[in-house]
Formats: sequence, C-alpha cells, structure tokens
Amino acid sequence: MFIFLIRYYYCRLSTKKENNFKLKNKLDLLQLIEEAKNSRQQAQSKIVNLFWSDIKSYIFSLVKDENYSEELTVETFTKVLSKLNLYNSDFDFRTWVTSIAHNSAIDFLRKKNKDKNKFLDDDYQQPRDWEPSPEQLFIDKQNLEAFEKRLNNLPENYRKLIYSRYVEGKKLKDIVEETGLSLANVKVSLMRARKLLS
Repeated sequence: MFIFLIRYYYCRLSTKKENNFKLKNKLDLLQLIEEAKNSRQQAQSKIVNLFWSDIKSYIFSLVKDENYSEELTVETFTKVLSKLNLYNSDFDFRTWVTSIAHNSAIDFLRKKNKDKNKFLDDDYQQPRDWEPSPEQLFIDKQNLEAFEKRLNNLPENYRKLIYSRYVEGKKLKDIVEETGLSLANVKVSLMRARKLLS
C-alpha cells in the first residue's frame, strides 16, 4: 500500500508539472510541433496537455455527452498527431486543432442522427429471424482473427490500456490511478494503440 501511495503521489506531481507547462511564444509552439512530428513522446504529451481541456469542452458543447466528448477528444488528438506534417505554420495551431475536433464531432452527430432516424423511419422493417450466411460467418471469423492477431502483437502496456479503456469501460482518471502513468502518457499511449490496431 505504501508503494502505491508513493507512486500515486509522484504520478500526480508529474501530471501537475506537465499541466503547468506554458508556452512563452509562438516559436515555442512551433518547436514543440517539430519535436512531436519526430515522434517525441514528451512533445506529443505536451501538445495534448496544452489543448486537451479546451478541445474537450468545445466537443462537449457540440455533443452534450461527457463520455462521447472524451472519446471524440481522444480521436481528435489521434488525428492531430498523425497529421502534424499537414499543419501549415502560417495559421494558428489552436484553430487547426479545433477544426479537426469540429469535423470529428459533426461526423459523429451525423452518424448518430442517421442511426436514430433509421429506426424511426416508417418504411423501415425489422428483418425476421435473420441469420448470417456461411460466407458472412467466415468473413466475420477472419476479421475477428485478424483483429485478435493485431491486438496480441501490441506491446503489453498498450494491450492493458486498451482492455481497461474499451473492454472494462474505465475512465481515463481511473486508468491513471491504476497504472501510475501520467494522464498525458495514458492519452498518448491509447492513441498510439488505436493507431496500431487500425
């Protein structure tokens, strides 16, 4: 128990230090972006920490759901970090990140409305006793096996994070407490794991 408390204390301390990171000017941000483009985890974590709360709040204002806003924020930063090479430094970085968040939220809302309307449509009829064909069962089995193979090829720490987040449905703060990692590290690791699985 004592070791857990020490780890928890240091985890909270490092998270506070990361969250207190402030940019002095635009050149600091551009340098941070360049480091993040080179897959430096510390730079990527700082970018996520700098913009996380603003982006999550913005997405929440659109989708009005805490869980969805958290998922969409993770998705947004996955896109941001994977598309950093497309960022044009002539434009404001926050605006660029916000536009990615906006597009992700709008896509989500469209899909949600489409699914909702599908069941409200008068012409829609529920199929009776539908059973997948042998071909569909075979394809589903192959897809599942391919996914399991990719999942098993993930580093163990990524597998544990994926399991905790998406199978057990734990919140990020619970995973932080459980693993002893900083919040930024958990976010970036989840993004990387999802990228490896796709």
